[in-house]
Amino acid sequence: MVIISNGFNKFYLAVAAAEMNRRCVLTNFVTGAYPKPYLVDLCSRVRTNRDSKLARLLNRREKIDDRLVMSLWIPEAVYTAGLYINRTARMSAFGHWVERMGFRLYGRASISTITRAAANGAKIYHYRAGFGHKSVQVAKTAGLITLCDHSIANPEALGYLVANEGRMPEKEDICTVGPLWSDINKDIKQADTVLVNSQFVKDTFINRGWNPQVIHVVYLGVEDRFLKEIPYKKEKDNNGTSFQLLFAGSFEKRKGAEVLLEALRLLKDKDWKLKIAGGISPDIKRRFHNDLMDVRISCLGCLSRGDLASEMVEADGFVFPSLAEGSARVVFEALACGCYVITTPNSGSIVENGVHGRLVPAGDAEALASAIRETMALPRERLRETGRNNAKEIRDRYLQSQYGDKLLELYQVLLKTKDK
Repeated sequence: MVIISNGFNKFYLAVAAAEMNRRCVLTNFVTGAYPKPYLVDLCSRVRTNRDSKLARLLNRREKIDDRLVMSLWIPEAVYTAGLYINRTARMSAFGHWVERMGFRLYGRASISTITRAAANGAKIYHYRAGFGHKSVQVAKTAGLITLCDHSIANPEALGYLVANEGRMPEKEDICTVGPLWSDINKDIKQADTVLVNSQFVKDTFINRGWNPQVIHVVYLGVEDRFLKEIPYKKEKDNNGTSFQLLFAGSFEKRKGAEVLLEALRLLKDKDWKLKIAGGISPDIKRRFHNDLMDVRISCLGCLSRGDLASEMVEADGFVFPSLAEGSARVVFEALACGCYVITTPNSGSIVENGVHGRLVPAGDAEALASAIRETMALPRERLRETGRNNAKEIRDRYLQSQYGDKLLELYQVLLKTKDK
């Protein structure tokens, strides 16, 4: 019934394809580089570091019938070449052009699969924004419903949100969009309907004049692989210990790095520690060098799934003051690990103020500092109780299989609407 096109790298549409394969409604899965059985067999004979590029490639594999997988290595190789070219300042413009060509090649290379799938009874073409291009028009001509999956704020609002501390643009505000995001925006607009992963993202589309009726929201589930890595949370005596905060993700402006560091400056009198699980952007390293040298801040780098789960279980509070997301996966993972979460509405999460933790306005360092201060003043048992409730809610409502159920329901609604 459905063709799912994942694009490059490890992306949640691979999980969507696995769920549809399990339900026997997947016609084809189109993706970038993907480890087919022969490659898995070859790699099994070679020792690989868990953080190596080869290990990350193998991690893209999902429970999908290999006969249904169309792996487009060349377009991803072109895109990757563009990324490397960008490292040379004088050639960055050319590098960005090469990146865009990688996206376009992917869309063109998808056409043959779509044509065959349509002939075999496929009804829906579910593609990742930026990876459709000409294939979308081919799918429409073949009579397929085209569903574009967009995983972050609307392209016309995204840059504005980051530049303006998470504030939504007004009608009169000018929102500049670069060439790649312009391509992605066009790719979204040519679809019959759009799927986003949070109400926040839908709000950014409505802000830019979209009809709410064509924007559907399905929140992602926490992947089974991650849930299996969560260790048992032991009750511990926190008397006399520093309050342990954890941030996970790329530590950059868009994800609230500046706001968090500014908030911590306002808490110099408090006994806190912060662990950063993720890479730190060069701009943040340069501008906040002294802050990052504080002995209370530990930079852990990028962690494996298991190591991240362990850090989340040990943390007293998870803090993620993002300015613009789609639906931040790390927030859901922190909830699943039993964390008390401090975040913003712009993280696209399910966090409610006073229920799952604290919700603070995006870009407001003083509000974030107050939320952290008030959280530190709470009894540790109150934090643990909230964490237990958070973990239970994830297992009750936001499992990978439940994401698959909601996605299938959407497909059925789209098909019924078309038949009317």
